[in-house]
Amino acid sequence: MTQSVRQLRLTFLLTLSLFSAGLLAITGYTLWRLNADAVRAGYEISALHTRSFEDYLTQSLHIAELAAATSVTENDGRPDLAATEVAFLATLRNSPFLRSMSLVDDQNRIIASSNPANIGETITLEDFLPPVSGAREILRIGVPWAGRDFAGGRRTTADAPLAADALSFIPVARSLSFGDHAVTILIALNPDFFVNLMSQSVHSETALIKVLRYDGTLLIANDPDARAGTVNAGDLAALVQTDAEHGRFERDTDDRSGALSTFRTSSLYPFIMITHLYRDTALQGWRSEAKALVFVVGPALLAVILIAGAFYRRRIQLMTQRAEAERLQRINATVFESSAEAIVITDVNADIISVNAAFTRITGYGTDEVIGRNPRLLASGTHDRAFYTRMWTTLLDEGFWRGQLVNRRKDGTLYHVQMSITASRDTQGKLQHYIGDIVDITERKQAEERLHLAASVFTHAHEAIMITAPDGRIIDVNAAFSRMTGFSREEALGQNPRILKSGRQSDEFYATMWKTLVENGQWSGEVWNRRKNGEVFAEMQTISAVHDEHGNIQRYVALFSDISRLKEHESQLEHIAHYDALTSLPNRVLLADRLHQAMAQAQRRKQRLAVAYLDLDGFKSVNDHNGHDAGDQLLMTVSTRMRQTLREGDTLARLGGDEFVAVLVDLDAVADSVTLLTRLLAAAAQPVHVDDLVLQVSASVGVTFYPQTEEVDADQLLRQADQSMYQAKLSGKNCYHVFDADHDRSVRGHYESLERIRQAMTENELVMYYQPKVNMRTGKVVGAEALIRWQHPEKGLLLPGSFLPVIENHPLSIELGDWVIDTTLSQMEAWHALGLDLHASINVGARQLRDPGFVDRLRDILSAHPQIPPSCVELEVLETSALEDLAGVAEIIQACSELGVKFALDDFGTGYSSLTYLKRLPVAQLKIDQSFVRDILDDPDDLAIVESVLGLAAAFRRQVIAEGVETVEHGELLLQLGCELAQGYGIARPMPAAAIPGWCASWRPDPTWQACRTVRRSALPLLFASVEHRAWISALIHYLKGERGAPPPLDRHECAFGKWLDAGGLNHRRGDRTWEQIQSLHRSVHELGTQLCTMHARDEDQHAELERGIRDLLELRDALILQLRALLQLAERPAGQRQAEYRPAEAVTQRSYAAGTER
Repeated sequence: MTQSVRQLRLTFLLTLSLFSAGLLAITGYTLWRLNADAVRAGYEISALHTRSFEDYLTQSLHIAELAAATSVTENDGRPDLAATEVAFLATLRNSPFLRSMSLVDDQNRIIASSNPANIGETITLEDFLPPVSGAREILRIGVPWAGRDFAGGRRTTADAPLAADALSFIPVARSLSFGDHAVTILIALNPDFFVNLMSQSVHSETALIKVLRYDGTLLIANDPDARAGTVNAGDLAALVQTDAEHGRFERDTDDRSGALSTFRTSSLYPFIMITHLYRDTALQGWRSEAKALVFVVGPALLAVILIAGAFYRRRIQLMTQRAEAERLQRINATVFESSAEAIVITDVNADIISVNAAFTRITGYGTDEVIGRNPRLLASGTHDRAFYTRMWTTLLDEGFWRGQLVNRRKDGTLYHVQMSITASRDTQGKLQHYIGDIVDITERKQAEERLHLAASVFTHAHEAIMITAPDGRIIDVNAAFSRMTGFSREEALGQNPRILKSGRQSDEFYATMWKTLVENGQWSGEVWNRRKNGEVFAEMQTISAVHDEHGNIQRYVALFSDISRLKEHESQLEHIAHYDALTSLPNRVLLADRLHQAMAQAQRRKQRLAVAYLDLDGFKSVNDHNGHDAGDQLLMTVSTRMRQTLREGDTLARLGGDEFVAVLVDLDAVADSVTLLTRLLAAAAQPVHVDDLVLQVSASVGVTFYPQTEEVDADQLLRQADQSMYQAKLSGKNCYHVFDADHDRSVRGHYESLERIRQAMTENELVMYYQPKVNMRTGKVVGAEALIRWQHPEKGLLLPGSFLPVIENHPLSIELGDWVIDTTLSQMEAWHALGLDLHASINVGARQLRDPGFVDRLRDILSAHPQIPPSCVELEVLETSALEDLAGVAEIIQACSELGVKFALDDFGTGYSSLTYLKRLPVAQLKIDQSFVRDILDDPDDLAIVESVLGLAAAFRRQVIAEGVETVEHGELLLQLGCELAQGYGIARPMPAAAIPGWCASWRPDPTWQACRTVRRSALPLLFASVEHRAWISALIHYLKGERGAPPPLDRHECAFGKWLDAGGLNHRRGDRTWEQIQSLHRSVHELGTQLCTMHARDEDQHAELERGIRDLLELRDALILQLRALLQLAERPAGQRQAEYRPAEAVTQRSYAAGTER
C-alpha cells in the first residue's frame, strides 16, 4: 500500500509540475509574441507619422521655394522691388505656414519684404545649412529665431536657445541669380502652424515629433517643453550610426520607459523628421491583453492545482479504503469457519440456514442435518416454556439476548452453553437474520461446581478467574487473568476489581449487577473492561457467590472470557451475507431487497426509477489474455469508478462475473437518467492500469423504467433490462438501450394473446412431449422430462418459447403450470397401466413456485393420483429463479420435500452458483446447462466448468445430470468425467407420450459408452490436453478460413498443449517411444500450421492447397488425440497390461504422422 501511495504521489507531482510548467511556458510565449507584435505595430505607426509629416513639410518648403523663385521680377537687370513685394504678399495670403518673405541683397541687407518692418535689417547667412559658396540656387535652413519676424527678432544659438513658450520662426534662404548679380530670398517659416498640424494627429503625451537640421538643431517639436535651437545630441548620435535615409531606432526617454523611434531624411531639403512613439503608448493594448490573460490563466492554474489536489486526496482515501476493505473481506472469509465458537444463522422464521464447523464439533449434527430445521432440535427439555418465552420476548423487544442454557447433542448427551442471539436488520430496520453465537461452557460449569476442590482447574482454566473477598478485595487470580488483562498476579492481589473498569458502562449497570448478585448469588453478562495497557475489550463474565455451611458469603468467584473477536464476527457476518466479496458491492440478495424498496418509494413519491443492466464488453478477452488476477483488478477498479458516478441514494450491485445492475432512484423524468447512464458508460470505458498493463473494456447497458403502464415486478424489470442490454450489444456495444414496453407487447402479441392461450387450454390444443433421461453406461432409462407443446391448428407444433413468455408473471402461468403437473401425473398412470414405471421431471416457473397456494395445490394433485408415488415426481427449478428469493424458495422446496417430491436445480451454472446458496437449497439433483455441455469437446473453459460442477455436486452429495448431449463423443467425455446421467438429441429428441414405451424397449446405449470408465483424477490432465489441442486446431482452421482475425500461437511451446508438455505433463514417459511420438506429432502439427499461415498471409489463390493442408492438419490432430486416448486407457489398466496393450496405437500413429510430415 505504501509503495502504491508513493508511486501515486510521484505521478501526481510529476504530472502537475509538467502541466503547470507547460501552461506557464505557453502563457509566457503568448505574452512574448503579443509584445513583439505590439512593438512591431508601434514602429509601423511611428514610421507612418514620420513619413506623413516629412512629406507635408517637404511639400510646404517646395511650395515656398517655387513661390520664391517666381516672385522676384527684374527691371533692367535688377530686381523690381515693388513688384516683388506685391508677389510676396500674394504668396503669403495662400501660405499660412509662412510669416514673411524678404529679398536680401548681396550685402545681406533686406531690400524688400512682405513685412515693411523687415527692410533694412541685416541678416547673416553663415549658419544656414547646407553651407554653399557662390550663388547656388538651393534652399537652405537657418537656426530658429526668437520673435515673430526678422524685425525685432534675434538669432538663437545652442548656448542660448529659445524659451519653451517663446514665439519663434525658422529662416529659410533661397539664392537667385540676376545676370552678374545674386540675390537671396529669405523666408520666415511659421513653426506654430506645423506644431498645430502635428497636434491634430498625435498628442504630445503619445508621441514626440521633431524636425532637426542635419547638425541636430531642433527646428520644430510638438512637445510644449521643447526649446527650439537646442542640439539633440542623443538623436543625432543614433542617426550617425546608420547610412539609411529612413529607419528605426530605440531611444530612452526621461522616465526610462523608452520610445519606438523612426526617422526620415527629406529627399529635397536639409532636415530630418523624427517620431518618438512612447513605448508605454505602443504597449498599452498589450498590457491589457497580458492582464486579461494572466487573470484567466492564473485562476485556471490555481483551480487545476486545487482540483488535482482534491482528486489526489480522494484517490489516496479510496486506495486506503480499498486496502482496508480487502483486509476485512479476507478476515470475513475466514471468520465464519475458523471461529472457535459455534455460529448459527437462521432466517426470520428461525429456520437454520447456515452453521459453521464449530457447531458440528459441539453438537454432533452435520450441516445437512440441520439446514432448514428449527434450533429447537437442540433443546434438552431441562428448561420450561417460560424460559424460552422470556428469551424470545427479550430478543424481539431489544434485538439481543444472551444467557446460559442446557442443550442436547446428537448422541443424547447434555452440555451447557453460553449463548448470544442477535437480530440482524438491514439499513431500513427490516429483520434479515438471527445470528447465534454458542460457547460450550460445560467445562466451565463443572469447574464452578468443583472450584473449591480442584485447584488445578483454577490454575489451568482458559477462562480468566478472579477470586475476591466479600469486600471486593482481590485475593487470587489465575494465569489466564494475567494473560487477558496484562496485570500480573502480584499486581492484582489486594486491588479492587475497579482497576479493570473501562468507563463504557454506567454506574447503574454495576448497581444492577450487584443487586442481582446479592439476590441470586450469581450474575452473568457482558462487561467491557480495560487491560493494563489501556486497551478496552469485551468479556463474558460470570460471578458467583461462594457460601459457607452457614450461608454466609466467603468469597466471590468471577470467570470471564474475551469475546472481542465475537463482537467483530457479528458485524463481519452481516457484511458477508449481503456484499460481493471481490468488489464490496451489494450482491443479488441485497439488490433484490433494495429494488423492492425503491419500487415502493417510487410509488409513494410519484417518481420514476431506472434499472440499468450492465455487461462489460471484452472482459472475457482480458481474462483469457492476462489472467484472472488482472481481470479481478479490472473489475474492482471499474466497479469503484461506476459507483462513484452514482448519487448517494442509487445502488450499484454485482450479479456475478462481469454483470452489474444499477438502480437509479428519484427521477422526475426519463431524461434525468441520461447523464447518469452516460457517466456509467464513461467510467466503464476508462483505461485501467494493472502493473505494466493498460486494460480497457466498455459496457453495454440495458435500461428499463418503473412504473410502467402494466404492472411489473422486480424480476420483470431485471429481465427487461437484461433484454435491452443484449440489444445494446447488437447495436455496437459501449452504449445503452432503453427497453421499449410497447414494442415488447407487440412482439408477444405476435404469437398469441392471453385469451388465445386460455382457449388452447380449454380446447386441448396443448400437449405434452417427453424427453428420456438415461444412464449412459448401464443403459437404464431413469426418467423423462415433461415438455409442453402447442399443437396450433394453423401454425402447427409450437415450441414453448413462442407462447410461454406471453403468460410469464401472469396468473395464467400458475394455472398452466398446475395443468402440466396434473397432465404429467395422469400420463405416468397410463404408463404404469402398461407396466412402465417411469419417473418424470416437470419444470416449475418462478411465479408458480412462489405462489402462496402452490404447496397445497401440489398436495391435492398428488392425492388425485394415488398410484404415483411422490418420490417418482421431480420438480425442476431454474437456478436464476431460485436465487431471486433464496430464503422463500428454500422454504417452499422444504415443504414440498416433506410431501415426498424431489427437486432438481435446472440450468445449473448460468446463475450465481454460490456455494452458500447451493448449501441452503435442499435440491437432490443438479442439471448442467446445455450451453456448457455442447462445447466441451473443443472448449477447455466449458470442460473445466463441467468438471467443476461435477466436483461440486460430489462435495455436496448431489446427483448430477447433463443436458445437451448431442454426439457419442459428448457422452464418452462425460462418462470419463464421472457423469453417467444425461439427456439430449444424441440420446433422444422430445417425443409424444405414446412413443415413450416403444423407445424405452428399443433403447440401447452406444457400445463405447458401456466400455467407458471414469478416469482417475490423476489422469484428468490427459483429457484437458486433448481438448486444448482440439481448441488450438479449431482456432487455426477458423483463421485459415478467414473467420478469425489472428492465428493462435504458432510456437509449439506457447500453445496450451505445448505448455502442458513443457511443464512435465508426460514426464513419466519421457524418453520412451510414446513420448517421442507425441512430441514429433505436436512438432509436425505446428510446422504444418506455420506453413499454412504463411501461405494464407501471401493472399494468393491457393484455396485447393489450403484445403489439402487442413485435411492433413486434421489427420495429425486425430493421430495425436489417438495417442493421448490410448495413454488415457492405459492409465486406467493394471501396470502389467500397459505395455502390451499400448502397441496397436503406435502403428496408427505412424501412418497419420507420415501423412503430415510429407509436406
